[in-house]
Amino acid sequence: MPKIADIEYTPNPNAVKFVLREPITNGTSRSYQNADSAAADPLADALFKVGNVTSVFYMDRFITVNKDEYVSWEDLLKRLAEPI
Repeated sequence: MPKIADIEYTPNPNAVKFVLREPITNGTSRSYQNADSAAADPLADALFKVGNVTSVFYMDRFITVNKDEYVSWEDLLKRLAEPI
């Protein structure tokens, strides 16, 4: 069963929110502003390794990913879904 329940676009055109079927944390948030800071977190590290990701924030049942403005979501969403 896929872990992603829904994908929501945000007011920020460079951010998208993945709504998950099950929580990945228990109320603890994790925020990474670059790949170096995410190196010790397997999920965040994998998302940055997809490329074109500028930040990752997640808690409970959602993950918010910001991308650089030079890539479209159409190209990036499928690649981000893999590590999730």
